[in-house]
Amino acid sequence: KNFLLMLFSIFLTLVCLEIIFQFKDSKNKKYKKLPAIKRYMIFEEGEVFQPYDKFFKYHKNRKIRSEVFYKIDDKFIKEYSYDIITNNFGLVQKNDLDISKKSILFLGDSFTEGQGAEAWVNNFNGSFRDFQIINGGILGTGPQQFKILEEHISKNYNVSKVFLFYLGGDFRRSPYNISEKTIICLKSHKNCVGDENFYGFPIKNVDPNQFLRKLENYRNIQNKKNFNFKTFRRNIKKIFSEFYVIKIPINFLKNNFYNSKNIKISKNFLSIEKLIEKYNSNIFFIQLLERNAILYGKEYESIYVEEFIKSKTKNHFTCNFDNNLSNFYTYDGHPNKNGYESLYKCVSNIMELNISN
Repeated sequence: KNFLLMLFSIFLTLVCLEIIFQFKDSKNKKYKKLPAIKRYMIFEEGEVFQPYDKFFKYHKNRKIRSEVFYKIDDKFIKEYSYDIITNNFGLVQKNDLDISKKSILFLGDSFTEGQGAEAWVNNFNGSFRDFQIINGGILGTGPQQFKILEEHISKNYNVSKVFLFYLGGDFRRSPYNISEKTIICLKSHKNCVGDENFYGFPIKNVDPNQFLRKLENYRNIQNKKNFNFKTFRRNIKKIFSEFYVIKIPINFLKNNFYNSKNIKISKNFLSIEKLIEKYNSNIFFIQLLERNAILYGKEYESIYVEEFIKSKTKNHFTCNFDNNLSNFYTYDGHPNKNGYESLYKCVSNIMELNISN
């Protein structure tokens, strides 16, 4: 009886703690990032991405409308709409690149590219002091792909310095490319089945709501077909992992006692080491704080990666978007226009202090 009473007391304490945490966090519920299954990334149909061997860029000298929708309460909510402007090398920036100029290369994922608003690197007007700026940020990529893109760019341009921007989650990514199926879908929405990552549609002239319904129906059918015990177990695990009384102690234990053996992280660490070996003191790392890190503190991957990079170089900095949640979109988690302005100011200050002619 004493043992059962003790178990009941522990259970009751945990329930009370969870209620307190949930109540305290209730005002931040709207900032929680929604799963990818609720997100629809649409581009003005036509030529968008240009695949190469093991990497991709955009088509050069293009102006491409991009919009993201989220399914919320049976409605498709447009999170953002903006134009992607690419230069003569298929990178997201207005300024064309000059082969004769020494360059500062920015490497990173969608935050570096500037997904969700006009590219923030355009604030540099293409240059910093005697260097031209090259925006090597590509959405969805991680360090292995950063390294591949660096090799591609440095073969064509004189890269003197590198700024590598990272999120902790980048280090769980493997290289990927744009499939031929997605390329065909981007060229015309009539070719889209629904399982492509990105979709084309004449969004400048036609309301995409009916098209979005088609995509949603396809996803729902596939989810029902693919549902099994493994999926059920994964969903249950995900639900429990969101409880604070589970999440907080697990994060504490991971951050203090666990060293990941994840093969993707190991390969990405190797890519970082190769970049440091190539550029030595001329490579700089900037950790970008995501919205969740501002809300709840850094997660395991961010702390683990930060410690690794700091063990290899002193050139490590952080940009925190002024710790302001209003600098991010509501559902998507990417910075908005004000957030990217904050990032530009942060990076500009770091460069002013660390880059000479």
